[in-house]
Amino acid sequence: MALTLLTPPTLEPVTLADMKAWLRIDSVDEDGLINALLTSARLSVETITSKVLITQSWRMVLDQWPMAPIIDAPLSPLQRLLAARVYNADGSVTALNSADFLVEVSAKQQPRLALLKRQPPPMLPISGIELDLACGYGDDGINVPEPLKLAIKMLVVFWFENRGDEPTGVTLKWPDEISRLLAPYQMRRL
Repeated sequence: MALTLLTPPTLEPVTLADMKAWLRIDSVDEDGLINALLTSARLSVETITSKVLITQSWRMVLDQWPMAPIIDAPLSPLQRLLAARVYNADGSVTALNSADFLVEVSAKQQPRLALLKRQPPPMLPISGIELDLACGYGDDGINVPEPLKLAIKMLVVFWFENRGDEPTGVTLKWPDEISRLLAPYQMRRL
């Protein structure tokens, strides 16, 4: 399974103004750096937790349909299936009906897609199925859990305060508080 970002978020869950207030910075001199750190911190939090914080669209590519009619979505929260398609032997595409898929968005488990009816098999040996997904807590930061936003703020502060001061070859470890904030949101597998 491969994932490709189709549409990135239009904003960050923590605004520049909120971050500057948190850092107690009034000038605009550091705005570019702070924006870059906010984006990097969001990406780090999303990577560690497999949570998409602000609405984004992603393409999930499969080689074959699973034996059981259930597909585990690798990202959450899953909002909806935007499009589904299979590739034919000549490279043409057959669009599938999104209504033939049930999106399960339970907060207690990994989101899943159920195939409500048998789908045509892909005629390409690899990457023959594409599922476009809308994921995220919403279009703005309002519904993003506060611990995840706090982890972003703490990570930005850590990077802001430790920019270039360490000797060459030394990697600074994140504060443990950030890891503790992210732990409840990480997907655990047996």
